[in-house]
Amino acid sequence: MTSEAIATVEAYFEAFGTRDMERILSHFAPDATWTIPGDPALTPWAGHRTGPKEIQQSLTAFFASVEPLAFELQTMAEADGRVLVPGRYASRFHPSGQVLESEMILRLTIVDGLISDYRVFEDSLGITRTYLGEPLTTAPS
Repeated sequence: MTSEAIATVEAYFEAFGTRDMERILSHFAPDATWTIPGDPALTPWAGHRTGPKEIQQSLTAFFASVEPLAFELQTMAEADGRVLVPGRYASRFHPSGQVLESEMILRLTIVDGLISDYRVFEDSLGITRTYLGEPLTTAPS
């Protein structure tokens, strides 16, 4: 049986896959926080955002810069409205054209059927270097 929190996260990812901004944002609370590690001066979608307008700015920058090549979510785990989502991805970053394959964990907090907090745990240095076209100093995981 799927919890309400996991069902909300699944609906969000379905919307994310369509890149339909209105549909994506409908899954967020009005005061939701959005945190992606990194320096927004280097990777424009990174940083801490609050509310749909700022989340939309991050997503717009992400969609303009990141071409998904593979995206795999693994089994989600939920406790007290927090959903952990492990996964793997491969993305081509523009303008560099370089590809990064990596793992991530997403943590989404669900309150009253809406995402109230979205946090990404990933290789932010690898992403920044790939986006900027710099060589990676370590092999991707």
